[in-house]
Amino acid sequence: MAQKYPLFSLENVDSTQAELKRKLSVTGTLAPFTTVAAKSQTTGRGRGVSVWQDEPGKCALFSVYVPWIPKLKNSFLVNQWVCHSLRSILPSSIGFKWPNDLMVGDRKLGGMLIENHWSGGDIKSSIIGIGLNVMKPERLLKRAISLEELGLDIDPDSVIKEVLHCFESQIGTAQNHVLLHRRYEDMLWGREVFKSYRLESGEVIQAKVSGIDPLGRLILEDESGKLRSYDIDAVKWIDPYQNS
Repeated sequence: MAQKYPLFSLENVDSTQAELKRKLSVTGTLAPFTTVAAKSQTTGRGRGVSVWQDEPGKCALFSVYVPWIPKLKNSFLVNQWVCHSLRSILPSSIGFKWPNDLMVGDRKLGGMLIENHWSGGDIKSSIIGIGLNVMKPERLLKRAISLEELGLDIDPDSVIKEVLHCFESQIGTAQNHVLLHRRYEDMLWGREVFKSYRLESGEVIQAKVSGIDPLGRLILEDESGKLRSYDIDAVKWIDPYQNS
């Protein structure tokens, strides 16, 4: 079957996100679901200054251009839509750790980086970067897990094609706010047990995820039952594998 989407497959690139942005800057627009994929990235990153670590050929590393017609009202809808779409093709054991990680228990399967393009106060398009550990790496990090370890016999190229097909088939759900909220909440990681979180002040609390508020902030419930919302940089989960 012919490839339906403009797909640029590279051996190595600084980052698929940067390469797709360069293509967009040259043309001003791209065909829906134009994708840049690479076997390895030299400066692939997560949110902020986090660096994506990959072993060449064993990860699905790609960025997708998604235009929104009609435009979307806020950036959190994009996050919800991506999680809703991925939920339909990923094992149910995978949860979404706010704001951008895919987790199995306390181990990281992958993550996403979303850059939105605004026009007239609304989002006209997004570049959605995704990194997924597909095959078990030779240099195993305790804090990482792969789709292979979850029992999936699949290669990175097939994962990318599955996600692209999923994105295309789910594009119409971007306006269904009730559905997106429900699916996002269903996938939300950290609800089951209390975990350690460090607040912006340096204080460490024990809390579990209660949900996401209308502004897209994380709602945590502490051990006393008190609920409080946090912006992205106001709270951080303390990863027990951080130094592994």
